[in-house]
Amino acid sequence: MLANGVRLHWREAGAADGTPIVWIHGGSVEDSSMMLGDLEPFFDRVRVLLPDTRGHGRSSRFERPADYTYPRKATDLLLWLDTLGLREAVWGGASMGGALSLWVASHARDRTRAVISISGPPYAAPESDRAWWARQRPLVEAGRLEDYFDANVRLRMGEEGLARIKARPDRYNELVAGLRRHSTASLLALLDETYGRTDWLEDCARILCPVLVIAGSDDHFPTVAMSRRVAETIPGAQLHVVEGGPHFPNRTHRAEVQAVIGEFLAAIGVLA
Repeated sequence: MLANGVRLHWREAGAADGTPIVWIHGGSVEDSSMMLGDLEPFFDRVRVLLPDTRGHGRSSRFERPADYTYPRKATDLLLWLDTLGLREAVWGGASMGGALSLWVASHARDRTRAVISISGPPYAAPESDRAWWARQRPLVEAGRLEDYFDANVRLRMGEEGLARIKARPDRYNELVAGLRRHSTASLLALLDETYGRTDWLEDCARILCPVLVIAGSDDHFPTVAMSRRVAETIPGAQLHVVEGGPHFPNRTHRAEVQAVIGEFLAAIGVLA
C-alpha cells in the first residue's frame, strides 16, 4: 500500500544490485505479466521493476476517468520508488507505458535517468480510434469482455496477434479474467480516460535525459510520422523504426527490439 492509499502490485526480475529500470505495460487489457520477456537478455546487469499501474493487473481500481490520468499514475509510481529507496531509474515500456515514461521524464526530470518509449503516443487518440471505442463501449457495458478483449487485440496487433494469444487458452483466459476484476464502472472509466486524452507533445520538449523512441512501421497510432515528431521534439532523442512492426514490435520483432535497447543501454553506461 502506497502513502496515497493506492494498492500497487508489481513484479521484479534481474539483478538486485543492477541499475533499476521501470518497465511499464500498455493500457486497457495489459498488465505487467505481458512485459516480462522484453528485457530478459539484460537480467544479469539490470534490476527490472514491472508495475501494474492503477486500473491494471492486481492494482487498485477507481470509477472516475479523472483517477486514471498520467499525473495520478505517475504519482503512484514515484511513491512506489520512494518505498524502494530509489531516487532515479531508467523508465520505459510500450504504448501507454512508453507514453507514461515520457510524461515522467518531462514532469519529474530528477527521477529519470533515461527513457525507452515503444509506440508511446503523447497525442490525443485519432478520430478513428475514438469511433472504434464508441462502437466497443456497449460490449463492456453488457459484460461481453471476451468480445471487447478480442476487438482490442485486433485493433493493436491484428488477427495474427489475436491468434497467437488464443493459441494459449490458459493465457487467454488469464488475461480476460484480469478484466473481470473490474466493476463495469471502473473498466468504463479506465477506457473513457484512454480515449479522451488530449495532445501533450509540447511537454516532451522539456525532457533532458537520453531517450530512445521505437516505432513499428505498420502502427496506425502512433504512426511513424508521429513517432518521428516525438523524437524531433526531445533534444538528442534517437528513433528506431521496426520494419513490418505493429503497435507492439517488442513482441513480434523481439530480437531486433532487444538489440536496439541493448545498444542504447550500453551507450548511456547502464550495460558494462
